[in-house]
Amino acid sequence: MWLLRSSPLDLKALLWSKYWTGTVPLLVVAVLITFSTNVLLQASPVMMAVSLGTIVLLTFALSAMALGFGAYFPRFDTENAAQIPTGFGGMVFMMSAIVLLGVVMILEATPMLGFLKAQLQGYDPVPGPWMIGSLAGVVAICIAATIVPIRMGLRKVEGMEF
Repeated sequence: MWLLRSSPLDLKALLWSKYWTGTVPLLVVAVLITFSTNVLLQASPVMMAVSLGTIVLLTFALSAMALGFGAYFPRFDTENAAQIPTGFGGMVFMMSAIVLLGVVMILEATPMLGFLKAQLQGYDPVPGPWMIGSLAGVVAICIAATIVPIRMGLRKVEGMEF
């Protein structure tokens, strides 16, 4: 960390490059798995769009949370890289990730259940205000879960003395 801080590299650029370097491969894998699963399950176009949009938002948010909590709760004293996830920051990240997944599932479950019920009963399912509102809530929460942890981690790293 001392070497990175003494280099002419901006910490913000370093953090964001680390974010994109880790997020892009995860995003590719997540989208491929979600898309192929939806194709195998013969999901409707609406379900395909919702699941792909959700996985993209969650990938951005979870990657940012991992990087942000890692920067906020660093462990420089470990002898082994396998010890890092078992530290305080790793546990906070894992609990926060579970909470985020739970909130997203709760917000999307009821409107999507109504959509699927209408589809099974032969009605033409129309996205209503509940569905649009819950999806907007998911977008807002995932954007906040992307931006806030990275900003917190950046502030913490900028304040460190080496």
